[in-house]
Amino acid sequence: MTIKELMKEYNLEIDDIRWFLSIGEAQKLLSFPQDRKELIRYIWSGELETNLYNMEEKYLENLQEQMDRNITDESDIRDIFKEAELAAIKRKNF
Repeated sequence: MTIKELMKEYNLEIDDIRWFLSIGEAQKLLSFPQDRKELIRYIWSGELETNLYNMEEKYLENLQEQMDRNITDESDIRDIFKEAELAAIKRKNF
């Protein structure tokens, strides 16, 4: 099974994956308050921009590559997509 097929099975669209990843990035940013210099460095260095640029496409390509190379299996991907599906449902009530 491919990542695209699994996304279809979980009724996920690219925007849902972007939302799911945005939750993780927001949590990362919120973890910086204790280290303001590190947050400034993270933004200034372009690391934030790099992480956000096409993040959902890179993420899905990486998952597919890991699956193709047997680094991860379908059940791991399903667990991730269940979380993404739940985030998409919660997003509708956001």
